[in-house]
Amino acid sequence: MLIKFLFLWYFIQDARFEKEEKRILLNDPGLVEQRLNHLEQELQMLKIENQKLKASQSGNSAVYTRWGRKECPSNVSEIIYSGFAAGGWWNDKGSPTNYLCLPPDPIPSGKSVTTSCNHLFGVEYESGFWGPHSHNEDAPCAVCSSTSGSKMLMRPGRDTCYQGWTKQYDGYLGTNELHYVGATEYVCVDHSPSYLNAGERSTDGALFHPVTYQCGALQCPPYTGDEVVNCVVCTK
Repeated sequence: MLIKFLFLWYFIQDARFEKEEKRILLNDPGLVEQRLNHLEQELQMLKIENQKLKASQSGNSAVYTRWGRKECPSNVSEIIYSGFAAGGWWNDKGSPTNYLCLPPDPIPSGKSVTTSCNHLFGVEYESGFWGPHSHNEDAPCAVCSSTSGSKMLMRPGRDTCYQGWTKQYDGYLGTNELHYVGATEYVCVDHSPSYLNAGERSTDGALFHPVTYQCGALQCPPYTGDEVVNCVVCTK
């Protein structure tokens, strides 16, 4: 309804120019094409604004973390904050299983302990798989709010969404290395990750390693042994 109303308003405002431009438009195909392209751009912008309006009115937009990037996908999401990927030490038995996206503006608790506690470290790309010179680079993250729905799904094994879902970003599954003690979840690391400013220096901490299919109980085909598992984050 909003799009129809706005287009009606647009044509009413534009009507007073039609008589003067009619003769020019009929004799100038290039100008006609220009006007049509302009209307298509206006329609696309109105659709985007309508999606944002629906999401803000419903208050139920999907919130997700984009691992490996400092920004959120344009046109389909809005950034809540850009931060630092973090997690437990890669080889600690008591490391929690989940990664965290730490905000850039922490508020100090004012309390300190040195025993009977756990630790939180930054995440490094612990493999050259993620891109040129990616080994030991520190990983960013961004927390995003979708403008295209309230449901979020990370789909492993695909880089496109099923019909009816909107793609936020795609990448490759990342987690801890096979032989390490610390347990971590599977997350979707962006296919073109960026790095933080610390530089290529091995300080370890929490790590991102790629994940591959292993045939056996997992049927091959349709899967392929030792192939890196891709992933996509979708909203609806």
